[in-house]
Amino acid sequence: MNKIGLVMVFLSGLSFLNAQEATETKIQAGLSLSSGLNFITPNTKVIEANGVGSNLGVGMALNYNFTPTIGFSTGLIFDFETFKYKTSSSSGNLYYLYDDAEILSKKDYINENGDLSTTDAALYKLSSRTQKPLYLTIPTMLLFRTKFIGYFRYFGKFGVNNCFLLSNKIYDEGANLSALDNTSLAVSYNNDNMQNSKRDLSIYKGFVGISGGTEWNFTGSTSLVAELGYYYGFVNITRANALGSDADKNRSIFSDFEGSAPANFEALQTKQNQLVLKVSILF
Repeated sequence: MNKIGLVMVFLSGLSFLNAQEATETKIQAGLSLSSGLNFITPNTKVIEANGVGSNLGVGMALNYNFTPTIGFSTGLIFDFETFKYKTSSSSGNLYYLYDDAEILSKKDYINENGDLSTTDAALYKLSSRTQKPLYLTIPTMLLFRTKFIGYFRYFGKFGVNNCFLLSNKIYDEGANLSALDNTSLAVSYNNDNMQNSKRDLSIYKGFVGISGGTEWNFTGSTSLVAELGYYYGFVNITRANALGSDADKNRSIFSDFEGSAPANFEALQTKQNQLVLKVSILF
C-alpha cells in the first residue's frame, strides 16, 4: 500500500507540473547583453586577417508575438566591436599620412593638379591595424518557437541585423618615416587612438543571421532568454569608391609615390562574419 501511495503522489505531482502554464503576452521587452567573435575576410590581396576580433553588445530587446509560436524580434543594441588585419606578406608596403590624431585622406592633401598641398603631415608605414568601431544595431528577425513545456520553450530566429556606424577608433602598429619619402629612415612606432571614422568604414553594414535558443519563464510574465547565433555579412564594411571623378578621394592608405605625391590608393574591401551568444531578460 505504501508503494501504491508513493506512486499516486508522484503521478499527482506530474499532473500538477504539467497543468502549470507560463504567462503568454503579446509584447515582450527588456534588456540584452551579448558577446561574440568577429571574423573578417578581405576581398583584396594587400591585407589579410590578423586573428579573431570580439564583440560586446548592450541594449534593448523587443518581441512582438503574432501567435504563441510566431513573432517578430527587434531592438536597439550598441555593439562595441574589435577586428584586426595586417599587411599581406605577398604585397608591398602600405602607407598613410597623418596629422596629430587624424589619419588624412587623399582629398586632405592632394590638390586639383595632383600635387602634395601640405607639409604638416607625417608619413606612416603600416604593418597591422586594430579597428574599434561602435555600431547601433537594429535586428529584424522572424521568430519561430514551440509552445511552453512547463516553464520552458525553444525557438529559432532568421533575419537581418542592420548596423549603423557611430564612431571608430584605430590602433596601428608600424613605423614613422623621417620625411615624406618612402626611402627615408623608419622608426618603429604605434599610432594609437587615431581617427578616420566616417571615411574608413561604411556607415552601414548588414548581416543575414540565424540563431536558436531557449526561453525560461521563471516568474509571472518575466523570462530569461539565451541564444546562440551566426551572422554572415553581405556588404563590405569599408567604404566604397567616392562619387564623382575622383573615386579615391576618401581613401587614406596608398602603396607608392609618384614624385613626392602619394599614389596607388588602396580600397581595403572586407566582409565580416560573427558568432554571438546573447542573453536577455524580457518582461
